[in-house]
Amino acid sequence: MKNRCLFSALLIAVVQCLTGCNSESPDSAAHEADIHDQPKAAPAPAAAPPNPADSLQLLVRELDAVRRIGCWDDDFASLMAVHHAGAQRLAAVQLSQGKDSTLRAMAQHVVKSHEKDTHVLTLALRREPPAGQEYRPGNARDPFVRRIAAALAPLRQVPALPGSPDADFATLMELHHRSGVALAQAELAFGRNAELRDAARRIVRDQQQEIKQFQRWLKANSTGAAN
Repeated sequence: MKNRCLFSALLIAVVQCLTGCNSESPDSAAHEADIHDQPKAAPAPAAAPPNPADSLQLLVRELDAVRRIGCWDDDFASLMAVHHAGAQRLAAVQLSQGKDSTLRAMAQHVVKSHEKDTHVLTLALRREPPAGQEYRPGNARDPFVRRIAAALAPLRQVPALPGSPDADFATLMELHHRSGVALAQAELAFGRNAELRDAARRIVRDQQQEIKQFQRWLKANSTGAAN
């Protein structure tokens, strides 16, 4: 009888121990749920630097960091999306610091039109993913690599800036758009995706018009300043 009671007591103790080991406090269970259920945080978009020159330097670093897979269409779209984001940051600086109503209106147009373009680029690649490698991104002699390098070169050669937020914005946006036109022309020379080629044509047309607007503004305002 004594042995039976001792065995029962030991059995109860083992069960209680197992139950205690397998159970979690409400706090620890909630913590585990948070760890496993919480989605990975998306990288925060880069904030607009305090002045246009810093914003352009950030754009150059971002373009250099774009991973190219060796597909004309895909690499153009990836580069142009980053290129557009750089223009939007320049426009954001103008909207926060600039005074000229014409340039502020142009900055607002840049923000909206570039957002639309980026959406078009993304959808085009989703509908027609890249077929395969068409060039070697590391080959400096490749014609497409050379075209891209030439298109981005103006961004690395920033001229002396006038010094006012409005004039700096106009100067750098004219520079940015010349680079964007050359990038779009590289797509027109090599790309095969019909939607991306259409987008490239629109970019060339629209940004060439805006380049003339920025040049006219700079000429008019530099003349006014001289007088």
